[in-house]
Amino acid sequence: MTLFLQSFVKGNKRDGIEDITLHQFCKNWLQSRMSELRPKSIKAYNNTIIRLEKYFGKDISLSSIDPQQAAVFISEQKNMAKNRRSDLLSDSSREQIKRNCKTMFNAAVTWNLLAQSPFKSIRLKKIVPKRWYRVKPKEYHALLKLVTLRERVAYALFYTAGLRLSEAFSLMWNDIDFERGYVLVAEHKATTSLPPFYIKDYESRRIPIPKHTVDLLAEWQTQAPEGVPYILLTKDRFNQIQIKWQKLQKQKKAWLNEYLINNVLRNFKAQYIRAGIKPVGELTIHTLRKCAGQNWADYMPINVVKEWMGHSDISTTQEFYNQVDKDHEAKASLLIQNLLDTGLTLDVKNEEITASKNN
Repeated sequence: MTLFLQSFVKGNKRDGIEDITLHQFCKNWLQSRMSELRPKSIKAYNNTIIRLEKYFGKDISLSSIDPQQAAVFISEQKNMAKNRRSDLLSDSSREQIKRNCKTMFNAAVTWNLLAQSPFKSIRLKKIVPKRWYRVKPKEYHALLKLVTLRERVAYALFYTAGLRLSEAFSLMWNDIDFERGYVLVAEHKATTSLPPFYIKDYESRRIPIPKHTVDLLAEWQTQAPEGVPYILLTKDRFNQIQIKWQKLQKQKKAWLNEYLINNVLRNFKAQYIRAGIKPVGELTIHTLRKCAGQNWADYMPINVVKEWMGHSDISTTQEFYNQVDKDHEAKASLLIQNLLDTGLTLDVKNEEITASKNN
C-alpha cells in the first residue's frame, strides 16, 4: 500500500486543511451542538471528552489518532468516579463512549478535518437486557402496606403509570387530571424560582392511571406540604431544590433532572425484603416501571405501550417489554392442555386461570 493510501486509511487530515488539536476539535464540536443537546447528553459527551484528552493528551493533532489507538482507548476505559475502584467500565458505559466517539469523529469527517474516522471500524455491541423480576400485584400490595403514604404514591406512579424516576419526581399537581384519570408527562420551563424539566426524547405523553392510583394521589394531596408544587417532594427537599437552582443560575450551570430525586431509593431493597418479595432477577425501583410496561404489553397493542412508556423507537418496547415469565408458560401449557382435553378456552382474571366454554 502506498504511503498516501496508508495515511488515508489511518484517518489523516484532508489535503489543504490546517491540522487541529483534539482539544480544539472537541470544544468546537460541543459548541456546535449545545443548542440541540439536553444537559444530560452534554454531561455524557463532556465525560467522553475528558477521557479522550486524558488518554491522548489535549494537544495531540486530531489526524494522528489512528484506528489501532482508538481501539486500545476503548478497551482500556475504567471507572473514574471518586471512591470507586479502577475497574473496567460496564458494557453499557463502554458502549456509550463508543457511540459518542463515533458521533464526534464522524463530524470531523463531515467537516473535512479527517479522511476517515479512527473509530469507524469499532463495532457497537448489542447489550443483552438483564433478566428482571416482574412484581406480582399481590407483592405490590404487600409492599405498599409497609411504606408511608408518600412512598405509596411514588411506587404507584412507577408500577401503574410506568414513570421514570426523574419523571415521577418532577411531576407537579397540575400534571394530574383527577377527573379523567391520567398523568401528563410534559416539559416544564424554568422560572426564576423553579428549575426546568426535560422530557426524554422530547415528546410529551398522557398516561391513563387506575382508580387505585388516583385515590392514592387524592389522599396524599390532603396531607402534602403546602406551597410545594411537586407531588413527591417534602418541604425541606423543595427548599433545598430552590437553593440549588438559585446557585446554578448564578454559576450559569445546567440543571439536570436527576437533581430532584431524593432518598426514596435508599429504603426500597429493605422494604421489598420485609414484604416477602424474593426476586429472581433484577429488582430496583426502575423495575417497577418495567412491570407497568410488561403488564400493558400483555393486553395492549405494542404501539400503544410504546407511547405510554415514552419510547422514541418501538424496537425498545419490543426488546424490553415482551419478557416471557413463568406465568406466561403456565398459561400457555394449560391453554393447550384444556383445548386438547375439553375444548375449553381460558379466561385470565385477577391472575387466576379459569376455564370457560366456547359459545
